Amino acid sequence: MVIIEKIKKNKNEYYYIAKNFRISKNKWKKIRKYVGKKKPAEKEIKKLAEQIEKEARKIGLIKEVGRFRFLTDSEAEVLEDLKTEYKKWRNKLSEEIREKYDQDFLARFTYNSNAIEGNTLSLRDTNLILQENIIPADATTYEYNEVINSRECMDFIKSYKGDLNTRFLLNVHKILTKNTKVRIVGRYRNHDVVIAGSDHIPPSFKGIEKLMKSFFVWYNNNKNNFHPFELSCLIHTKFVRIHPFSDGNGRTARVLTNFILFKRGYPMFFIENKDRREYYKALESSDHGDERPFVKFIFNRIAEQVKPKIR
Repeated sequence: MVIIEKIKKNKNEYYYIAKNFRISKNKWKKIRKYVGKKKPAEKEIKKLAEQIEKEARKIGLIKEVGRFRFLTDSEAEVLEDLKTEYKKWRNKLSEEIREKYDQDFLARFTYNSNAIEGNTLSLRDTNLILQENIIPADATTYEYNEVINSRECMDFIKSYKGDLNTRFLLNVHKILTKNTKVRIVGRYRNHDVVIAGSDHIPPSFKGIEKLMKSFFVWYNNNKNNFHPFELSCLIHTKFVRIHPFSDGNGRTARVLTNFILFKRGYPMFFIENKDRREYYKALESSDHGDERPFVKFIFNRIAEQVKPKIR
């Protein structure tokens, strides 16, 4: 709140509008604006108060309150710019060139997502399977199926018109893991699991049904309360924390995140296998209640992958 100060100098009285700003526990800084020899009217007080607020923001005495939970306002602006410019960029492409970019994205997403989980096929091999159905001599049947499953799953989420729900989730998992080493396909696990190299212990299988119901309740209650990008990241971290499937949770989570982004008009992304340590570290932070590192990690991935295209 601003105050009106009256200061006497050489028998004259001068009026000021002033406001104190706390800069530490016992330290304050005052910003004062000169009015004149007459007591200011309400309109003048309001005008000078706005000037004081503007000056305080400029020198950092007022910290802006962000509109979002995990994104800064500037990051949110970047995402909106990327969304708009990416759409313009795609619309300018011929159908043939657009298809080639989509094929390239699918190959990179599939290769990296599978590689994170131990698939040994190279990016080139992955692309050959996807585009020409050429099977490398040293490829296992399981590795081959993981590649073609990824293509089918991407087609599925792009054509799906509904919202995130149990049936959709089980379909995604079924498509991704059919004819692979995963034993329980398209169904929640019926045994306890551990995550190699992680301190996080997933909940017992006995509570999975209840936890997943709560997961979808949370989604339906909060899907309009977060920035769409934040929502996509939270879906990822909450899902892998529950770890509802016996295997294939990571691949499923990465598809879910892209589904949320795609459904809301944002460009999709992939996590490079070389970044998996940073990826796991960010997930561990979320396991301990700090979601911001994961949101920042995914934000950086999208920015670095989309910006070169739209320049």
